[in-house]
Amino acid sequence: MPVRVLDLDNSNVNPFRRLSASQVIAWKNCPRLWYYGWRERLKTPLPPQIIRGNAVEECICRVLRDSPLFIGPDSDQDMTSPIDEDGSPALDQEGWVGPNLKLRSENSWPKNRNELEEWAHKRAIYHFQRCWEKAVEDWESNPNRTGDSSDITSDEALNMVFSGIRLHLDELENCIKKGVDSNLELWRKGEFREFWPAPDGFPRKWNKPNPSASQGDISWLEAWEYARPWFVDPDAAPFSQTTSHPDGWFQGEYDLIYRWSGEPNIIDLKASVGKGDRSAGYVQQLQLYAWLWWETHERLDEVKGLEIWYLGNESIKKVSVPNKETMEIMSTELLEIYNLIHARDPDISDCPTTPSPLNIFKKGGIPSNPPIDDAPRSRCRVCELRAICEGSDYETDLPLMNRIEKFGHAWPVTPLGEIKTRFSLTGEVIHLSGPDISSNDDIEVNFTLQHGYDRAKVRNHRNGGFKNITRSISEGSKIRIDNALSSLWKGQLVIDLDNKSKITMLKDSFDAPIVDVETRISIVARVWSIDAFPDAKGIRRWSITLVDKSGSGGGVAFKQFIPNSAAAIVRGDIIAILNGEAGEFAGRSQIKIGPGSRVVILRDSEDITSF
Repeated sequence: MPVRVLDLDNSNVNPFRRLSASQVIAWKNCPRLWYYGWRERLKTPLPPQIIRGNAVEECICRVLRDSPLFIGPDSDQDMTSPIDEDGSPALDQEGWVGPNLKLRSENSWPKNRNELEEWAHKRAIYHFQRCWEKAVEDWESNPNRTGDSSDITSDEALNMVFSGIRLHLDELENCIKKGVDSNLELWRKGEFREFWPAPDGFPRKWNKPNPSASQGDISWLEAWEYARPWFVDPDAAPFSQTTSHPDGWFQGEYDLIYRWSGEPNIIDLKASVGKGDRSAGYVQQLQLYAWLWWETHERLDEVKGLEIWYLGNESIKKVSVPNKETMEIMSTELLEIYNLIHARDPDISDCPTTPSPLNIFKKGGIPSNPPIDDAPRSRCRVCELRAICEGSDYETDLPLMNRIEKFGHAWPVTPLGEIKTRFSLTGEVIHLSGPDISSNDDIEVNFTLQHGYDRAKVRNHRNGGFKNITRSISEGSKIRIDNALSSLWKGQLVIDLDNKSKITMLKDSFDAPIVDVETRISIVARVWSIDAFPDAKGIRRWSITLVDKSGSGGGVAFKQFIPNSAAAIVRGDIIAILNGEAGEFAGRSQIKIGPGSRVVILRDSEDITSF
């Protein structure tokens, strides 16, 4: 099946901490690369080439979804798909455009490859401009972009779409040469449709014969309809059509899957010529997808072929399909990686700087001679994270301060790596509500913790997950809270409980006063990325990722607390956030900008060695 959704209600796997092909590739390239990218979430800037990749793939998929039976080459119709609330194509029978479309005259149907290619090229031209404009808009709305959209051309991208269409027609020609088989005979009768059919404008359950169905040899038009590959529906929301490992700890998303031969052939579309180290990762990615297909089909169905289509020079690179023994080894190795980096919170020491050699390829993903650059730390020279990695000899300016003078005041500065986000506290329980068990088996509890004259509100974290609490808690109990988060609400200290927190009865002389919880800090750091900027589309926050010599962290401001200086801050600036609120978001330390906070640019990126 091309799509297998994780059952969140019956899974112990955190859906936001699953393994993926990109993570496995990063881990094998260098464990520290994975750590920075996924544990500390240091996003690298998006180059404009992403525009080309997104526009090309979407345009090709829209052309493949169209049908010459119903849509003329210059028609303004589109085989759009109805979308459910979760962003995926609707599973019911209503809302599909196909059943209501009128057949074109048979005289206008393409009768050979040339006519079909001419029709497809015109459909590509019809779809392309919208796909291109959408890809440009998405890239330009990303505050973490780099470069200029003028660095790439739409003509080059459109030619890549034409290349993809021609390679698809080659696949149809193979289908025609194979001839009629039992599946095609059933399809001609309207009795064969995959559980996850290729997007074609018709509902999942559709048993009427296709109008192109013929007798005898397969026509080109019939091949277009019958051999259409499965692909991510271009109307679907991002990542709504991924497939998940049966145990939930790995997920991936295929590009194209041809199934006309009775055995799946997985295709990866690349809007490039195939040069550079990434081509090695593409091979690993496809082999992981072959393994994922095998795992999601009860280890009974194996992939027939794996191919990378390099659209920049219209070439196909065939990738060897792992056999059953290899995939069994992959299952063990991948689960070991998952248990190391996702089933727990790895420390940076668990992810050493052990970069693999740099791979060298010619156009089409053909290995050069020699195929690798085995010079010491060759990968570090081109790594986008070399500026912050101690394994690299690249030097740039990262601050590390313990004090700053601003606004006539001396502010103590906390290094990012030393921000304390979790605390232990002791005290007496008053105003107890609960504990109760929620519908998702979390423990719901609410009370005030009193220690001497100080008080703090204790509650469940908004993301839930709290489960570890003593059964003996009651009004007046003397308790100990460990590993709790802190926040401020209308000036009052709030203690938030999540899946890492624990409440036990106080049984010894351990004392952790409420007054020792520090919620306000000041930091000086360099802006690694701008992750969100308020716009008119619903984003109401400004968030950034920061780095200094001690580590990394996030900064965030909402609505009226977004500083005036935010519009001027760019990647690479050194800034100070004064009197911010220390906290944690998704496991990473975060400084929240609120009442009384100030954000100041100390040095411009133009005056500092770049990342």
